[in-house]
Amino acid sequence: MILLSLILAAAPPVLLEPDAGGAHRLHPRRVTASSFLEDGRNKGSQNYLPLYIADDDPATAWVEGAKGRGEGEALEWWGPELSRAKTYRLFIRNGFQKSDKLFRANARPRKVKLEPLVQGETGPQVTGTALETELKDVLGWQEVRLPVPNKVHGVRLTLVSTYPGAARDDTCLSDLRVYVEGEDPYKPEAEAAAFEQIRAFALKRKQASAPGGNAAKIEWAPRYEGEILFTLNRSREEGEYARGLTYAVGQLSTIPVKDSYKSELDRAKKTAELFDRVNLDYEGQDSEARAKWKRVNPTQPRAQKTAARAALSSMESDGLFPVAGLLHLEDAFFFEADASPAQMLAAIEQSREKEAREARVCISRCEDQRNTFGPPENRSDCSCALECLGGCKRFISLSPKKHQRTGGAFLLGSLARPTAFLHGRFELAGTRESWATFRQTLITYAGEKAGTVLTYDDPEAKRGNAIPIRVHVLDWSEANGKASLSTITTFLVSETYVRVTRYRPVQRT
Repeated sequence: MILLSLILAAAPPVLLEPDAGGAHRLHPRRVTASSFLEDGRNKGSQNYLPLYIADDDPATAWVEGAKGRGEGEALEWWGPELSRAKTYRLFIRNGFQKSDKLFRANARPRKVKLEPLVQGETGPQVTGTALETELKDVLGWQEVRLPVPNKVHGVRLTLVSTYPGAARDDTCLSDLRVYVEGEDPYKPEAEAAAFEQIRAFALKRKQASAPGGNAAKIEWAPRYEGEILFTLNRSREEGEYARGLTYAVGQLSTIPVKDSYKSELDRAKKTAELFDRVNLDYEGQDSEARAKWKRVNPTQPRAQKTAARAALSSMESDGLFPVAGLLHLEDAFFFEADASPAQMLAAIEQSREKEAREARVCISRCEDQRNTFGPPENRSDCSCALECLGGCKRFISLSPKKHQRTGGAFLLGSLARPTAFLHGRFELAGTRESWATFRQTLITYAGEKAGTVLTYDDPEAKRGNAIPIRVHVLDWSEANGKASLSTITTFLVSETYVRVTRYRPVQRT
């Protein structure tokens, strides 16, 4: 049993810039909230998302979306999992600090409750001692020190009371920085990568809200919520499939058929049939992909993955957002495997001037960083051009396995209009904890849009808890020249576990 208590803290001092001394800065892997403001005047209704408290920009903010001033609404910041932490040093930029006028016009948090969090089996769990403190009603940074247990994953901030706004009741929080004091090894590259994803997402949303909009074809909803349609825990004997069936088809054959997802299950089974012919675990030419499909290099908009990561943060499976930029063929490019980075960039320039400009800026920044700090260890063999075009092949350092020789990217059909794409490589899997696995991702296309995405993880990568087969069945809608996912029906299946979940965009209230 975890015993909880509450301490009261004095009002924090006001600072022009955070000074955390020797504490290490952490960046969130995800930020969620009980609500946020959805304003139809802002393209995509995404200008007030929780993630904006982590982008270091006072011109953006999380704005709660409840009636009144939002007392009781909460924000959850989830960072790396720590096991030897001592104190979170929190730096808060209160209110909407884009300008003094907007700061006064909107409501601001007054008294807040801060609670250390761990990720439990059933969801977020409060641990340690909660702290209540009253924030000052001023511009600038304010520091709050929160003692935490050794094992901690994040922090929840709950609005207890608020300062009223001169014009609006919406309560805003511009920024929340988290530093840690403790004895966990600090991983600066991992933190820098997490921050880069946040900044890329923020940049994409600004571009989408600007005149002229965003060139990306997919517009992600702010977030998706899941409804569990079916779940089953079973013994290995109960999960055995009929003899004569191939692996993926056999696994999906053990899912009971229900009216609520029958048509989606039929589509998932067809994708499983294709996967069982192209599986890269097969030796040599026994894989149809290796024998007959084209070897390619895919590129995809980097910001699409970041937007999808935020939108799909509630998903139990992490298989969709890494390929978010490949789900619509107007966003993706496929090149022959021997195409040079210069050829790839030239092709993009011919049809997408804006993306080409962004790629050139990215390449210049990458080269400057590498000249100063050297290449990152896990991408030392990848040029800046390939990195910025999304064509790097990242391998995790593991004991040698056959997959390091047989992975790759393969395409069925033409480069411009394929019907299927298969990618196999080592990568980090998991949403709440991470482990290395050889993952194969199969995307099938119906016209310009992906119809299904199947991921298969090496079942030995996470012994005892592996869910090797995941199939996402995608349904789309169109509005104002943009495509969006109206439903995602996800099938997770292993010998001992089945879950069927349907995800839908959260509706405005």
